[in-house]
Amino acid sequence: MGFLKRIQHYRVYRRLILSYLFLIMVTIGLLCTILYSMFSNRAVKEIDLSSREMLSQVSYTANVVFEQVQNITNQLMSDNQIITFMYAKDDDKVANYNANLLLSKMQSVYPFLANISIYNFTNKAYVDVASLPPDPQMGERRQTGYLGFYPRKVLDGNGHPLQLLTFKIIPEPVFSGATKSAIVLDLKETYIQNTMSSISNSSSNTSTFVMDSKGTVISHSNSEQFMKNFSDNDYVQRILSEEGSHGSFVQSLEHHKFLITYVKSEKLDWVFVSARPYDQLLSNIYELRNWTLLIALFLFITGAGISLIVTGNLYNPIKALVDKVTESGTSEGKSLLRLDEYKLLSEAFSNSIQVTKSMEVTLSRSSDLLKNGYMYNMLKGHLQSSGYKGDIEKQLLSRMQGPYFAVIQFQIDQYPSFKNTFSALDRELIRFAISNIAQEMLGKIYRTDQVILEENEITMIIQLEQSSPDMQLYYILNEIQATVKDYYKTSISVSIGDAVSAIGDIERSYRSTQRYMALKLFWGYGSLLDAMKSIVPGEPIRYPAAMERKIIDAIKLCQPKTIQKEIAEWISLLSRSGSPSLTLQYASFLHLAITREFESIVEWWDADPKELYLALNDLPQAETLDEIQNMVKLFCFRIVDMIEENKTSLAALKNSKVIEEVKQYLQQHYHDPNLSLEIVSDQVGLTSGYIGKMFKSMVGTSFNDHVTHIRMEQAKTLLAGTSDTVAQIGEQVGIYNVSYFSTLFKKKYGVTPSRFREQHQQNT
Repeated sequence: MGFLKRIQHYRVYRRLILSYLFLIMVTIGLLCTILYSMFSNRAVKEIDLSSREMLSQVSYTANVVFEQVQNITNQLMSDNQIITFMYAKDDDKVANYNANLLLSKMQSVYPFLANISIYNFTNKAYVDVASLPPDPQMGERRQTGYLGFYPRKVLDGNGHPLQLLTFKIIPEPVFSGATKSAIVLDLKETYIQNTMSSISNSSSNTSTFVMDSKGTVISHSNSEQFMKNFSDNDYVQRILSEEGSHGSFVQSLEHHKFLITYVKSEKLDWVFVSARPYDQLLSNIYELRNWTLLIALFLFITGAGISLIVTGNLYNPIKALVDKVTESGTSEGKSLLRLDEYKLLSEAFSNSIQVTKSMEVTLSRSSDLLKNGYMYNMLKGHLQSSGYKGDIEKQLLSRMQGPYFAVIQFQIDQYPSFKNTFSALDRELIRFAISNIAQEMLGKIYRTDQVILEENEITMIIQLEQSSPDMQLYYILNEIQATVKDYYKTSISVSIGDAVSAIGDIERSYRSTQRYMALKLFWGYGSLLDAMKSIVPGEPIRYPAAMERKIIDAIKLCQPKTIQKEIAEWISLLSRSGSPSLTLQYASFLHLAITREFESIVEWWDADPKELYLALNDLPQAETLDEIQNMVKLFCFRIVDMIEENKTSLAALKNSKVIEEVKQYLQQHYHDPNLSLEIVSDQVGLTSGYIGKMFKSMVGTSFNDHVTHIRMEQAKTLLAGTSDTVAQIGEQVGIYNVSYFSTLFKKKYGVTPSRFREQHQQNT
């Protein structure tokens, strides 16, 4: 039972066993399912074909019967005795006897006929062979052709019911009036059913029947279904709607599946149908299924045994490796055997590989750090005091043969925006990509070494063959700028330091690159800077105090266009200075002057003056004159906005005070009959039109309406609290016309002054 212990303790072994077992089970299952499905489908097709052939034979038999019916009819129609009986106007016993005798002979020749009868509707004569009573409705049945068919039920002479398939022949079809005579041939319904039973060996649960085009049953294996209409059944509707002469399908009837097979007669308007239970069709298949399951089980057991043997052989090398890893024999090692062997081996090998790679990376990084440190001190001028000696120095000195050296510096433009746009990881990746692009393009022609200095800089030392850079170097640097712009949508500026002939002078080349890079302030983003781009001013530029005054005056007057114009002229003057440090210094002076000019006003507006001083911190970060111009412009516009905002609030406060003064004056002088808008406007020192519009906009009502409201409120108080007359009260509120006073009061309160006083006295 060693394999059981392996299954319990070794996960990989267990997975191998389960994988083989699963593969065997799936393979055997699929194979058996496919074979079983093929055999069962083939069996159903064979049974369907058998049923169709049986129905076709029955249909052929029915066609033969129909042809014989036509032959019998022709024989009867050609016999003189039959013609005499059919067209006799009076009942003739001799003619009746002769006709009956001929019919008996005819039936003996065609035994499948149950009865042959002739009707003479003129003299009411009737003869037949089987002594069946005449059908009283025979003359009333209408038909368009000379031969008609219909099923019917009759009683024989002993009172036993008969189910007949009746063929009615009219010698001379009439399209109007009554039929004179008819030949009737009756066929027992059981004849067709017996024919189907004799041909088919189906079970008792199989239903076979014949129906016409309307779904009426002509013959059925269950005699109780005779003459019933099946057209409401779904499968019958499907059969009648099909255009083909035969077919089959599976249909659920009363919660059981049936195989429905049908054949349509070519000559008769009949459909022969067989409905077999589906489970009985597959009764023999079930035995095949059982054998299939037994064989599948046997194959599975056999495959399981083989898989155990194969898995053991495959697993032995893995177990040997596991034993090697855990050969220390400690309890900790034994507990590892319950883990995944692949995981155990993978961890062991991964640890070894990681240790090796870690050592390689550490050595590589150490070498890179030492190399970068050496070159860093070389650029900074600290090479003598750095203490870098040994292999690193020898390697670098052996590579740096010159004869000339120059430092090239790549700087990312708009670095504050770049820093805010990208994460630290993305910035490092882009910086690394720019470095690779530069090294790859420059390395095709020049020997280069990269030095890591500042975060926004990429510094390289290139070795030249001559004392000044050639034009090819400029072309390559332009191509590097374009490539970075296309791929990373980032602009970079490049500075080329002065060429030197000694390694100890590389510091001087690096310092020159820094000076030239500062000139980006004048040349803008994406510049390629060197000694040729240095700007030497024609004469020293003094601080433009007059321009400063113009800018401050434009701010006070809130003139944005003038501000922009004056700032542009101020920047244009600074662009001729040639000194980045002087330009930034003058920009700071202007910013500080504007701040001091408006500092006290900002405090009066309840704003924080520190906001103005904080804006000064952004100026040293400006990389171009355009940035400086934009910073100063936005700073000035901010102060203009503050002035405009407080202008509006001061005007609103002033207007509010004027309206309050007007209201107080009206409360004190409402009794003056000469009170008017002109008097009030003179009182506050403004025009009457301006006061009227301002009063309407701020109070929401006109000046006159407000005066009337005050007078009516005072009149209402006097009417309720005094016994003065209406005229006296009107005079007290400044209205001497009693009629006009009453009109205003009624318009305001809906009642006259006298009526108001009466209502007040009644309420109190």
